Amino acid sequence: MNVARASHIAVRPADLLLTIVATLVGLALLIARGVLRRGRPPRVEGPRLLAIDSIYSVHLLRARQAEHFVTHRDLDGYFEHVWSVHPLVGAHPGTPADALGGPPSITVLSATHTMIEGKTQRFSGLSRLPYFNFAIAQVQLVLMLDRIVHREGIGVVRGDPYYNGLIALLLGALHRRPVDVRVFGNQDLIYETVGALAYPRLFRLRSVEQRVARFTLSHADAVVVASADNRQFAVQNGARDDCLTFIANSNMVSPMHLAEPIMRERLPDEFGLGDRPVVMSVCRLEPLKRPDDIVRSVAAAQRHHSGIAAVIVGEGSMRGELTALCDELGVEDSVVLAGERDQRWIASMMTRADVIAVPLAGLALVEAALSGTPIVAYDVEWHSELIRPGREGLLVPYRDTDAMAAAIWELVADRERAAGLAAAARVRALEVMQPDKILADERALAAKLLAIAATPRGRGGQGAKS
Repeated sequence: MNVARASHIAVRPADLLLTIVATLVGLALLIARGVLRRGRPPRVEGPRLLAIDSIYSVHLLRARQAEHFVTHRDLDGYFEHVWSVHPLVGAHPGTPADALGGPPSITVLSATHTMIEGKTQRFSGLSRLPYFNFAIAQVQLVLMLDRIVHREGIGVVRGDPYYNGLIALLLGALHRRPVDVRVFGNQDLIYETVGALAYPRLFRLRSVEQRVARFTLSHADAVVVASADNRQFAVQNGARDDCLTFIANSNMVSPMHLAEPIMRERLPDEFGLGDRPVVMSVCRLEPLKRPDDIVRSVAAAQRHHSGIAAVIVGEGSMRGELTALCDELGVEDSVVLAGERDQRWIASMMTRADVIAVPLAGLALVEAALSGTPIVAYDVEWHSELIRPGREGLLVPYRDTDAMAAAIWELVADRERAAGLAAAARVRALEVMQPDKILADERALAAKLLAIAATPRGRGGQGAKS
């Protein structure tokens, strides 16, 4: 059994004890290594970054043609080499069976970018001790990262406010390297409105999740936020003002979404939808993203126009539930669960759609705004910072599927208004993106963090405001 996939496993006493022992042994090894390395400075040939996040595995990067999501981290050559780390491969549905367990794996994406994947289980024979198995896998990963930080002369370590941030802070403390924490969402607001935890399989209690966020955000040398909403979350959870930096995250958007909508590839009618009005949504099929609200909204919109259909792109644990819901609401012939698709297909399909519906999204909202297709979104989290109501799209109250259905029909019925909103959304997205400014801001922050790394005592809570 995989602990990262099961959120309600009864913990065996032996499993818990062995997990504690494995963790303590791992920490002891890290400390011993640090003592033995004293007086042996790391090899440093140029700026190097270690970035830890749990969004894309190598499998998903390649399946979605989303390599840009990680390769952009070299800042157009500013960093000589970047190591991107996914510590929890196996935690997400759809992970290939051969990637679920085993030792950490290393994949070279390019001459300047290497991907490291940690697993959520180390040995198949330890399935009855999932927590111990998980601890062994993670200890082995952290020991590998410890070697890489020293051997390769990593200058900056990056994480998030949760599990990845804890690993980043541990490595930063051991090697006196500055830690950069990236905030891409307001988890407090998400929990309040959706009831979802950031890492439900690791931090089962909201109180634990909050303590972890407050620890990582208050101890980071730099906290980077991508919106005013994200900044509010960071400040409320202990981020120091002198460490806060605002940098939009739109440089993660694949170049395929920057192409003019009219120049994008024309797709064949794969789903036999013909000239039916199509509502598209790109989201993981997980409760946090509310894909079921798209199904309910389309069913309600069919009261206005029986031909309205939907294409939902993404995979996740709710696929079976969504199929059953379509049958229950009588829209099984109108809703297509398209599964995982690559960025080229998504960018092209967005221009084919008549409306893009967004329950809760980050980069997917930016991609939608660039598509030239009108947007209906819930007024939740940061959405109103990009889509101003009635100017770049329509925002409706969170979880109000009747309001979303009415907005969908409004855009389908009034093509002229829909086209105006869509054009304004693309202009707005391009204004917000400002790739040259983002690159300059990222390089300025990297220079400040590398300056901290170069000081005799390394990181020491100096902060790196920009």
